[in-house]
Amino acid sequence: MVLNFGADGTTRMAIPSEDVQRPWFPLSRWQLEEDVLTFSDSRTEREFSAGLDRSTLGGEWRTEDVLGGWWCSAADPASASALYASPTGEPTAMTSPLLQEITASPVYPRQAIREAIEGRVVICFEVNPQGFVRDPAFVELSDEIFREPSLNALMQSQYQGWSDDPEGPARPACRSFVYSLEQRF
Repeated sequence: MVLNFGADGTTRMAIPSEDVQRPWFPLSRWQLEEDVLTFSDSRTEREFSAGLDRSTLGGEWRTEDVLGGWWCSAADPASASALYASPTGEPTAMTSPLLQEITASPVYPRQAIREAIEGRVVICFEVNPQGFVRDPAFVELSDEIFREPSLNALMQSQYQGWSDDPEGPARPACRSFVYSLEQRF
C-alpha cells in the first residue's frame, strides 16, 4: 500500500500492482494534534493514528470491534526513482514486497494454556537490506504473557535481502500473532 499525505491536508492510498494500474483512493483529510497524526478510510471504516516520535511513521488502526497496526516510511531516493507512473502521472507501484525466507512461530505459553488466555500481538519493525529484523515495537499486545514468545519468533524470522550494502535504507513491516485455544476434534 502506498500512502500520500498532501501539503494541503489530503490523504490518498494506492495499492501497488505491476500488472494493473490502480487508482488512488481518497481518504479523509489528515489531522495533526500535538505529535499524533490521524486520518480515516470511509470504505473500510478504519480510523488510523500514528505517533510522530519515531524515524518511521506507524501506529494503529481501529474499526468498531477490531484493532490492528500499520507502519510505513518515506521513500528513499532509490525507491522514489523506481516509481511507476500512470498516463496521468500518478504513481502506481513502488518497491517489491518483503518476502519471508524464515518464518518462526511463537510457542504458546504454558501458563496461558492453563489459564485459557487467548490474545493477539502486532509488532512493527524494520528489515535491514540483508533481511534481518531490527527495532521491533509493539503496536498491540492483548496480554503481557504473549510479549516474549512473539518477540522471540519475530527475531528468529528472516526476510529475503535486497542489497549487500549494510548501510542501505531499511524497510518497514508489521507482523501479527494470534493466540487461540481452538478445540480440535
